[in-house]
Amino acid sequence: FVPQGFATPHEVVDVVVRAEEFGFNAVWATDFFSPVASSGVITEPPPNWLEALITLSYAAARTSKIKLGTGVLMLPYRDPTVLAKQVATLDHLSNGRLLLGIGLGAYRGEFAAVRAHQASAHRGNMLDEYLELLIRLLDDNEAAVSLAGEYVSVEGVAMHPKPLQQPLPIYLPARGDHAYKRIARWGLMPMVPCANPTASIEALRPFMEAAGQDMDALDIIVEGELHIGPTQEDAVKGYQHTTMGNFRTARCPPKARKSVETITGANWVGTVDHIVEKLSALREQGFRHFNILHIAADTVAERLEQMQLFAEEIMPRVRT
Repeated sequence: FVPQGFATPHEVVDVVVRAEEFGFNAVWATDFFSPVASSGVITEPPPNWLEALITLSYAAARTSKIKLGTGVLMLPYRDPTVLAKQVATLDHLSNGRLLLGIGLGAYRGEFAAVRAHQASAHRGNMLDEYLELLIRLLDDNEAAVSLAGEYVSVEGVAMHPKPLQQPLPIYLPARGDHAYKRIARWGLMPMVPCANPTASIEALRPFMEAAGQDMDALDIIVEGELHIGPTQEDAVKGYQHTTMGNFRTARCPPKARKSVETITGANWVGTVDHIVEKLSALREQGFRHFNILHIAADTVAERLEQMQLFAEEIMPRVRT
């Protein structure tokens, strides 16, 4: 993930360029207005969240091979008709490199602030309507789209161009039955936490079978957080006490916070050998795509050092 909240625009794109040079397969941009305000936590200075699609458009012009993902767009915040046009445009401008991650949104308070006139809306139902419209507008087989729903209504919308990729890969965080149903209904690609991805996939399986979907067709992304240290103790301390690490903990509601040992144990925090061991075990379980949600670092330079260390010392050993 690019450090949109903690870097200048030029530093953000430099991270993307360096990621391509290091051999990473994809970079992802997150989608917040101000999660700090909605979670009741105040940080100084507040993170400056750059808009995801515009950030990736800028990055597309500076790169040629690396995939560009949204991780994830908060769909209920956006007009799905306009979003479809933006997504298709970015897929063309990037020569078919877009990975579209979408989701409900982590913070109900942020939604209520941005969509005050819909603050009492059922976000899950809204997501379902928006998702249906978005998928149909992006589908090359849909010439004109009509949909009359509770939260969105369109009549005979014919959108061109369609995305270069057909179908456009769409990803959804796989967290609970409602998400599993959406993944199965629309054939979406699941994003699962690295703590126990097999459990997530097994929970998804009956929904896929009921919908007649092929589990083998899924491009599963396993997500985790990263900090590499010379010793396990150094890695845990480095993860816990960095600026970005502190923000990550602060924006988590108190009831959802866990011990440092639980958090670091569930993520990719440790020495090079320790992280290689964890990723290799996941590969043995059949997982192939790993997404670093968060690299704990105090500066962009430290983040780049972590990326380079991962690329040079870990990726070659895990990919073989």
